[in-house]
Amino acid sequence: MISLAVYLATVFLTDISLTGFWTDVIFSSSLSVLILILAFGCKATKLRRALALKTASIFCSLLVMGFLLLKLIDPFVRDTFKLRSFYYQSVDGRLFNAYFKPVGAYSGGYGNFWITESPNYFPIIERQVYWQRVVHHDFNDDTFDGHPIDNYEVVRSYIRKEVIDK
Repeated sequence: MISLAVYLATVFLTDISLTGFWTDVIFSSSLSVLILILAFGCKATKLRRALALKTASIFCSLLVMGFLLLKLIDPFVRDTFKLRSFYYQSVDGRLFNAYFKPVGAYSGGYGNFWITESPNYFPIIERQVYWQRVVHHDFNDDTFDGHPIDNYEVVRSYIRKEVIDK
């Protein structure tokens, strides 16, 4: 129970999360369901302790499912299904992940672009180090004027220019 509360506080209040875009949603949903099952499946000897445990687990599960429901009714969430990810790009011995979410013409560019860094010793977590609301390169397109584009090299150049050199 405490681990779910600490995890949720870390994800909501800091730039640290699990690697991957939907990983936090899947992990927090399954952890809250597991805590609900454990809270209602265990037999506590004290009535107050059992009631507090069940109430706290219901509250945390409602919080997680409420945030998930609010995210799913957002009309812009459909754009996240078009998300393009570039995992574990090694630049100068550091690990980076990059994400591109196309948003169409209403943003003034091709979409949102952000870069996260993962520590080499524990690469399942990431910390956001760069975010740009309007990017003028379409990472979903692999050709330009009939010539192939290496989007992974474009991502590495963004990492060098926007994160390492600054």
